[in-house]
Amino acid sequence: MEMKIMIKIYTIPSNLPSRQAVRWLTQHDVAFTEQRVHVDQPELTIDELKQFLMASENGVDDLLSFQSLAYAAFIKNHDPEAMSLQALLTAMIENIRLLHFPIIYDDHLHILQTGFSQDDIRVFLPRSVRVQELTTMLLRESKSDELSDIE
Repeated sequence: MEMKIMIKIYTIPSNLPSRQAVRWLTQHDVAFTEQRVHVDQPELTIDELKQFLMASENGVDDLLSFQSLAYAAFIKNHDPEAMSLQALLTAMIENIRLLHFPIIYDDHLHILQTGFSQDDIRVFLPRSVRVQELTTMLLRESKSDELSDIE
């Protein structure tokens, strides 16, 4: 039985966190598909952004790249808090640099992560792998504690 890939990573080719996330997923044998988003021809849709929002913990704040020059320029002329959701999503599609890349989305489990965090990306590992790694870490720690008690 062939397993359907459910993790999709949206990357910008020149973006270091995008490359780090792809490398991490590859090194940990996590099946994924990559969609490269080009600034001049963004292929993201408002419907995809809405899916991301449904999976996000912090709404639009998870999607926006507050540290980007694009966002700094955007807020000079716009107040995101006062904009309708539709208007803000349209602005994100029209200026893709407003988004925080990479965007990693599991459409089966409805998990969203933006940016790259070595700790947070682990949510995309299968639960069995995370349990095994935690067990190994706890065993290692308890052995270390035993050695400290002997000394």
